[in-house]
Amino acid sequence: MPDTTVATLNLFNRDAEWERRFPLVVEQLLELRPDAIGFQEIDLMLDQGMWIARRVNGGMPERPHYRMRHAASPGRMASLHGIGTATRIECLEHEILDLMTHDRIAQRLVLSVEGSAFVFVNTHLHHPPEAKDDRVRQLERIVDWLDRDDRGLPTVVLGDFNSYVEEPAVAFMKSRFRSAYETVHGKEPDWTWTTPVNKWDNSPNGTLDYIYVSPHFEVLDSQLAFNQPSPDDADLYPSDHIGVWAKLSY
Repeated sequence: MPDTTVATLNLFNRDAEWERRFPLVVEQLLELRPDAIGFQEIDLMLDQGMWIARRVNGGMPERPHYRMRHAASPGRMASLHGIGTATRIECLEHEILDLMTHDRIAQRLVLSVEGSAFVFVNTHLHHPPEAKDDRVRQLERIVDWLDRDDRGLPTVVLGDFNSYVEEPAVAFMKSRFRSAYETVHGKEPDWTWTTPVNKWDNSPNGTLDYIYVSPHFEVLDSQLAFNQPSPDDADLYPSDHIGVWAKLSY
């Protein structure tokens, strides 16, 4: 059975000294080199995703290189709330779903490893702590979308769910999928948000970022990523979020 490595990271768009954070994202992505990574809060006006892809590809002598596929928010925050997926493996399909509330979207890609296809979904749900029901409705829309495909492909759904572990959105996802990190460690991370990069939001620290997988997958490993600060500044991280990665077999 083929193996694949997937990851997720909210980039925090251009905020908090992006020019200084950018090399950290590149360095740590070069160390990880997942087959596919979903980014949230990509600044499309800055072409942030392509900045990353070009720099990472320039540091990789081997091929295949990363290719970015973007999706723009339908609202006024299109430049800041874009999402994007970078892949080094074959992409067979790419669709974008409007979640119909709060200008949120999801990407659905069908990717292939050694001729075996799987579905990869990247999303970023509505953020206010009190919007718990909104996040569940957004996830219901994603799952309904997935259910319209009758091929029964292995499926990964990942991103910034803006949902603490005790929230109904997490329970909803775990009624159908497994959390890759929890499968390996027996619990979710203590936190994936926030790092010292974010000096504006005083919401409680906690886990907001997840990789959910369908029963088709064996989870070989899952760890945190993009969690190393600058060697020159202990408060400078790649983002205000910590990323998550998982190695899967299917």
